[in-house]
Amino acid sequence: MNDRLWSEAVILEAPGRQLRVESTRDADICLRRYWPVDEGRAWEIARDACQKALSGVTSPDSARRAFIEAAREAAFEIRSWS
Repeated sequence: MNDRLWSEAVILEAPGRQLRVESTRDADICLRRYWPVDEGRAWEIARDACQKALSGVTSPDSARRAFIEAAREAAFEIRSWS
């Protein structure tokens, strides 16, 4: 199965937690299992973007951008070069 690797990892930080996300598959798992909230417009968009990228409909970059927006919505501190 294709993980749809990203060119740059995204590291999310919150009190007592750090998550390193390197692929669309990682992001999808993170959004489903480790997210502090399971609602919000950006969260929904990111879940959809990950599913589309995993199935090859869209690019991993679009999933990555949506994931970063969801992380902002969830008030994570984001560490990434791009």
